[in-house]
Amino acid sequence: MFQTKNPRWADYWQQQAYAVMLVIRTSDGEIRWMDVSACLKRESAAGKTVRQVVFAGERFDAVSVQNWRKKVLAGG
Repeated sequence: MFQTKNPRWADYWQQQAYAVMLVIRTSDGEIRWMDVSACLKRESAAGKTVRQVVFAGERFDAVSVQNWRKKVLAGG
């Protein structure tokens, strides 16, 4: 669970023209990432203020970067 200390940050991240990525490093050294701006937009669609995000990141590796690149270049 990722919690924003300042609700304005969540609003700011949602308004960016490009994806805002949340990247974490686990205690065993694995790096994971997720598009937090898309998550915030989905969660706030009902008009509520989002203060925390369930981190559902995927492993940050060459394959995930390639998949993200394909998704972005395809426009969706």
